Amino acid sequence: MAQNFYDELFNPQVDMGSNQKSNSEEYTPSAAKGKNKIYQSIIRFVPWHVDPKKSIIEKWTCWLVDPISQKGRFIDCPSSVGKPSLLQDMYWKLKRSESVQQQKAAEIFSRRHAYASLIQVIKDENNPELEGKILVWRYGKKIWDKINAELKPIIGNPHNPFDLIKGKVFALIITEVSGFNNYDQSKFLDKTVGLCMPDAQGKLVPINEKTDKATVLEFLKEQSPDLNKYGFKEWDSDVYEYVNSVITQVVGENNISINYASIQNNVTEASKASTPKTTPTKQNEPTKSTTKKSGITSTDISLDELDGLDTGSTIDIPDISGIGGDLDDALKSL
Repeated sequence: MAQNFYDELFNPQVDMGSNQKSNSEEYTPSAAKGKNKIYQSIIRFVPWHVDPKKSIIEKWTCWLVDPISQKGRFIDCPSSVGKPSLLQDMYWKLKRSESVQQQKAAEIFSRRHAYASLIQVIKDENNPELEGKILVWRYGKKIWDKINAELKPIIGNPHNPFDLIKGKVFALIITEVSGFNNYDQSKFLDKTVGLCMPDAQGKLVPINEKTDKATVLEFLKEQSPDLNKYGFKEWDSDVYEYVNSVITQVVGENNISINYASIQNNVTEASKASTPKTTPTKQNEPTKSTTKKSGITSTDISLDELDGLDTGSTIDIPDISGIGGDLDDALKSL
């Protein structure tokens, strides 16, 4: 055995890794991370190469808080895949109660839509090291509505934000309203930029109709995180026990007694039945906040300013400064 192996073994230089976020494959912008509590960036959506039709992962989730410890965790709602849901059952059981206290407790089991898609970061002054990377972005109903408005507009021609060549860039503007992230001012810009790939010199260059499709596919395979991981997850014993514990604490053991075995049996039997999949019922959403907006618009992060972007690694965003006309025309000259 080589001497250098023994040297490394008996004098280990342990690699602590780089100082990254807990999940480096996710894009996690928030108002709190932005300048003056305003987060601004430009991204573009990227299709899921495994199944482009599933470029948007959708599910129902519940932020379920333990009333005793006041600690919470996200629980995927089985209604996401058309299965019976204890979360829904408890929500409606309490919501329809004559007790005002129980009606209020129903909110503990309320669910909301959660989505996830792949995006490529085009410009982000808050985290310039992310520019050029393909990441998973988890978002809510408000962003989904903006995507849907592009795919199925009431007026005008439809646009596919996931188009690798003709997809419009998305100006992400997150402000803080009543202590929560607000995405009202985020919008798609009337500018397009193709998926950016590194050339032989390591500089990122937008693809076009002449780019080899096999090369693009290989790039997506190598650079895209696994989007399937963000879909609905079946409950294991730990989740069952946690949900059961919260139910017992909220409703009281004298009123309800549910153990893990009974829950598992009920769900197992229900899943065997040929119950047609139904669309989850939309629950009451909070009224729109009347808090005064900051007045920021997407023009504050115009694509005209996308110059000199540097990932800090072996690849760079192309220099597209001084663009005054159509972005597509400018990019063709690179």
